[in-house]
Amino acid sequence: MKKFKKVLVLSLALAMGLSLVACNGGGDTTAPTTPDDGGDTTAAASGEGETFYIYVWNNEYRDLMAKYMPGYTADEDNMGGYMEDGTRIQFVENENANMNYQNKLDEALTDGSQVDMFLVEADYAVKYTSAEAGVAMDVKELGFTDDDLANYYSYVNQVVTDENGVVRGVSWQAAPGFMIYNADIAEEVLGARDPETVQAAVADWDKFEETAGKMDAAGYDMVADYQEGSRVFNAARSTPWVQDGVITVPAEIDEWTDMAKGWYDNGYMTGGAMWSSDEWKNGHRGGVFCYFGCTWYLIWSMDEQVAGEDVKWNICQGPAAYYWGGTWLCAGANCTNPELAYEIMYTMTADVDVATEIAKGELNFPANKAAAEAVASENFDVGRAWLECENYFGFCKEAADQIEVQNMTPYDQMIEKYQEAMGDYFNGNVATKEDALANFYATVTEMWPALEAPAAE
Repeated sequence: MKKFKKVLVLSLALAMGLSLVACNGGGDTTAPTTPDDGGDTTAAASGEGETFYIYVWNNEYRDLMAKYMPGYTADEDNMGGYMEDGTRIQFVENENANMNYQNKLDEALTDGSQVDMFLVEADYAVKYTSAEAGVAMDVKELGFTDDDLANYYSYVNQVVTDENGVVRGVSWQAAPGFMIYNADIAEEVLGARDPETVQAAVADWDKFEETAGKMDAAGYDMVADYQEGSRVFNAARSTPWVQDGVITVPAEIDEWTDMAKGWYDNGYMTGGAMWSSDEWKNGHRGGVFCYFGCTWYLIWSMDEQVAGEDVKWNICQGPAAYYWGGTWLCAGANCTNPELAYEIMYTMTADVDVATEIAKGELNFPANKAAAEAVASENFDVGRAWLECENYFGFCKEAADQIEVQNMTPYDQMIEKYQEAMGDYFNGNVATKEDALANFYATVTEMWPALEAPAAE
């Protein structure tokens, strides 16, 4: 174990390019070697007292396991439960804010804690699924076959494929992006509410801005917040965010910055921060024409804002195809029960029946292509009165087919700090884009001390 821990510490340090202490997001970072099981431990009638630890950042996957994993009985709070053989499943949850989840996971992976499975997001998946990091198992070693992997959308595999072509994670969801538009405003300003008409009006960025002018003349904002559209450009980046240890803002992101500043200056953008501001929240209820979102955005963000409101929304592709995030399951390199890791990971992602039920029950678009075909063909009622979409899963299926992934790094979540910095530039809190960039570099080099800002020109 000592040798394993030493190799793991070194490989994580190299792959992450940061000090595990220096990137601490605050709070107590001490992790016990064996996390507290919690809950009722008397139910393990025949499982020999074994515990299987899964690291998560919120309740999403815990709830999915409780609802859809055959042979698993969850505790009342869904923080753990038991498999049929008595093995205890124990979730270790640390919230995502300020890199807290990553910090706690980093510590657990290097201090000898038992990490049987863990979850990652697209923006930092490379950090944990590179061969150099050495912390996530090859899914083929678990039991996945080439045929299994071929049944996932290719981008879903690409996100967690290491530098040697080894896939080190699987997902139950794909997250194709699209433009979500207010159908009533579309009918008033564009003369029709159907996706074909709206798509023609936003087919490229020139048409998007032309339509924004029409919306402004009619008294509506085209978009709500500073971040809108950035994920479309980020998905198309031609260079990585970090090259040879130097932070390098992709040209596409710079293009978005200038364009979005124009939206703000021309009055096409309400202004405010995504997720938290009143501008972002209220725009879902009327007054804002469109948002850039994805499959999970509808579930976790929009549903809450429009519930009970007399407003109708629909979706179209928008100016370009893109993806936004997603969640992957990985088996830890020191997983104590690879057979169980395979059972869970396969059942929750590759089993067509389970993947289909998750899609229908949660509105998650499946990463599993066979399940995606099943729900698209059935075209069932998605249960959202506010969503006017003739075949939601059929649309997502077409969008997912267009996704490509490129130029990923372990630091891709820095786009969020970039968005924040440019928000200050848009609203005049800083005088110039150069000032905003300087603030961005200062923030992210503090988060990742091993990185450097580019040399001044």
